[in-house]
Amino acid sequence: MRDIAILCDFDGTVAREDVGHLLFRKFSEPNGTTEVVSKWKRGEISSKECLEREAELARVSQEELDEFILLRKLDPYFKDFLDFALKRGMEVAIVSDGLDYYIEKMLLRSGAAHVDFYANCLSLTNHSLKLSFPFYDLLECTSCANCKTYHLEQYREKGFYIVYVGNGLSDKCPCQSADLVFAKGDLLEFCRENEIQHIAFSNFRDVEREVLKRLVIDDDFSSSRDSRI
Repeated sequence: MRDIAILCDFDGTVAREDVGHLLFRKFSEPNGTTEVVSKWKRGEISSKECLEREAELARVSQEELDEFILLRKLDPYFKDFLDFALKRGMEVAIVSDGLDYYIEKMLLRSGAAHVDFYANCLSLTNHSLKLSFPFYDLLECTSCANCKTYHLEQYREKGFYIVYVGNGLSDKCPCQSADLVFAKGDLLEFCRENEIQHIAFSNFRDVEREVLKRLVIDDDFSSSRDSRI
């Protein structure tokens, strides 16, 4: 019998939109971040360098930033899925290559402040964004600012069966180490191209349905798991 940990990307997965991308696009000069993001997508720069360059271009007050975050929404089924998983003794955590500032505020507003999350750090000083990267280069890999595979391996060392839910380029590495993968967007295309077993999903209602079908024996119990996992 193994415990289950469900690790979720945030931007475009738990959140409906890529909040970080929208943030930098809104508070930078028109098209100011377009070339930076294109270089990252082409693999010419790391996500850390991409974020640093985007932050340098942005100018925003705390009031403007908080108002922007208020308009951003989570997947409409995420809170239900979270309740479903926690009721059955599963661990749920967010691993994001985005920024803690908006993740924390959005989770709090949605009644999900108790969810553990691991992300890059943002602070605001005189309309400038300052970033720090506490989870960078932890596995001798500098592709991502926040090493999601590092977090996954921390759960694996504790004996968890790992479910990974993601949609983007920063999810390519951890999806190759997970036991069960839910994919959409760029991650779905990557999984298909590289023949990585996965389940396509649109929202967390889909994830809940598949987790229930594949990993839960009895919908009324709270702690038993399928010993065949």
